[in-house]
Amino acid sequence: MTGLLDKHLDSPLPRHVDSNHPLLQQQYAVHTPPIEDMAQTLGDWIARKKTGGSIHGPSRFGKSKGMQWHLLALLQQRFGRAIPLHMWSRIPEIQNSQTEFWKALLVATGHRYANDRHTCAARHTMFAEHLMSTAKACGSNFVALLIDEAQSMTLKEWNWILGMQNLLDFQQHRLSVYTVSSHQMGYHYELMSHSDHAHVAARFMVAHAPFSGLTCEEEIKFVLEGYDFASEWPKRSGVSYLAHFAPEAYARGERLARCAPTVWRVMNALLPQDYGGDPNFPMQHLALSVETILLNLAHGEDWEDVTGEEAWLEAFVDNAFTDHMRLISAELPRRRKAA
Repeated sequence: MTGLLDKHLDSPLPRHVDSNHPLLQQQYAVHTPPIEDMAQTLGDWIARKKTGGSIHGPSRFGKSKGMQWHLLALLQQRFGRAIPLHMWSRIPEIQNSQTEFWKALLVATGHRYANDRHTCAARHTMFAEHLMSTAKACGSNFVALLIDEAQSMTLKEWNWILGMQNLLDFQQHRLSVYTVSSHQMGYHYELMSHSDHAHVAARFMVAHAPFSGLTCEEEIKFVLEGYDFASEWPKRSGVSYLAHFAPEAYARGERLARCAPTVWRVMNALLPQDYGGDPNFPMQHLALSVETILLNLAHGEDWEDVTGEEAWLEAFVDNAFTDHMRLISAELPRRRKAA
């Protein structure tokens, strides 16, 4: 799924569009209100040095990209200094043993010798020393690990992390472990807290917060403004994504943010009939639809036609928006029950 309508899939790019643009590579993330909320929550947990906490929400809501592109900068802005925070996106296929587990963490946290051959014990020690070194570099005895895709963590892995936390505690250092995951994480907490593994839940899952999608027209407008002016490529060029793909329309004052009422109306109209709860929309489908609109504009199509309600409707349908919302809706009764 590229988010680009079939009529331009085989067309050469217009001369003014750089094929290396992050939007075409889908290697970007615009700032969103849910990312602000995520940074606020994690910042509060870090400030209080909570031993653990879980942020969870449905897939495609922008959790991972928000982590990758914006989270650390927002936290550093809040605290006014470097933050001893490492981030790791767990890949289920890789960690088949404790040796591979520690290697994956060493690679993710940038250890110089992560890919060298080492025993399990050596990697365990290297990771502990790496965490303590990170804390020291920030003038603290505190360090945090943020695990993405944590819903696939096994009990063995949680116990290995628990052991690392205990080891650092013995060395007068604090390790906090925060997770970002799908909504299933809330069920993991319930299961662990009522089993022989309550100690794991008590360490890492007592604090928890939802990751919301886009919930109102104003948030849609905020995101679209990201493409209008709060995005830039190349760096320090002052050229926003809209200005790059549609320079003439941009120069005459056209802006995607003015489409917010239309986009909000289209997204609500495409909700499945049996959708339960208040609107809560994934960022991915909005991003894919904007990519469609920008590419159509780049190919010289008329602004009014490309940004009209019919065009937005076609873009969201092309990106299987309704099907995804149906999957989310199927989980709503369970989430209410768990709440």
